[in-house]
Amino acid sequence: MTICFQRFGTTTGLLADEDVLPQLQRWQEEGQRTALVTLVGVEGGAPRGPGAQMAVAEDGRYAGYLSGGCLEQAVALEAKVVIEAGQNRLVRYGKGSPYFDIKLPCGSGLDLYFDQALGPAEVSAMMAHRACRRPFALSTVLATGESVVEELVAEAPAAQSRRDGDVFKRIYVPNLRLLLLGTGPALVGMAPLAAAAGIELAIRSPDDATRSRLAGSGFRIFLDDGEVGYAMDRLDFASAAILFFHDHEQEPDLLARLLRSQCFYIGALGNHAVHRERLGVLAAQGFGADDLKRIRAPVGSIGGAKSKATLAIGALAELMAEAKALNLVS
Repeated sequence: MTICFQRFGTTTGLLADEDVLPQLQRWQEEGQRTALVTLVGVEGGAPRGPGAQMAVAEDGRYAGYLSGGCLEQAVALEAKVVIEAGQNRLVRYGKGSPYFDIKLPCGSGLDLYFDQALGPAEVSAMMAHRACRRPFALSTVLATGESVVEELVAEAPAAQSRRDGDVFKRIYVPNLRLLLLGTGPALVGMAPLAAAAGIELAIRSPDDATRSRLAGSGFRIFLDDGEVGYAMDRLDFASAAILFFHDHEQEPDLLARLLRSQCFYIGALGNHAVHRERLGVLAAQGFGADDLKRIRAPVGSIGGAKSKATLAIGALAELMAEAKALNLVS
């Protein structure tokens, strides 16, 4: 059985620029020579951390970002020179840079590695790991340009991209996934918000009215009863789930299954009294205090949220904060 998590924001979602590999591969398939530019060192404070990347094609098109907007055009021009020369290059921008005409308002020094040698074989290997949701690393010897793609053990929190001497290890984790279960306006508000962020989605709602309203926002594929259990059993460490039920009787079985999964975030609608009751039911099933702490309820970072807007925005903010703490997003 294959469960379809829909990625609505593949090219336009907020998280799209965090993963430039798909665009890099598309340009290579077009016959373009390319460069993968990686932020490998930061002196001082900076908007982006080590591991941030841009992909640049020989015709000047680029994806991703390495600063707050003050550096990308200069990087694209440098990448075209590197591609034409056929030699990788480590370049300092900002503090201590020979490019005195390129100013960084933050006052930091950024070390960028321009890799024009990363070919279709390496990119295909990385995309294969991506397709199977296997975390992996690209380890590059900065002096020689030699790169190795290696699978990593799936652990949370994920390791951070880092430089160790002359080797930079860029860590890649699976794209964020979110399973939405329930009914009502809050779920209807959450789905397009998560899609706009670029999170992959799967939705199960037993309510015809909820599905109809979601369909009006472009959501067409919904899990059936047989698929939802299969989906929950396969949630990995980069997956989350939120329950938006007003009838809470069916929640304990769903929450029990989610607690047995690897998902990093579990949210549930309902006030404090409702949550105390659900915790009691789950405790009676044998779940301990550490297990029960994984459930975020009342869901969201906006206290006392009542509208679908505040519920959805608060839930997404809480989910993303947890993802950031686990190095699943930057």
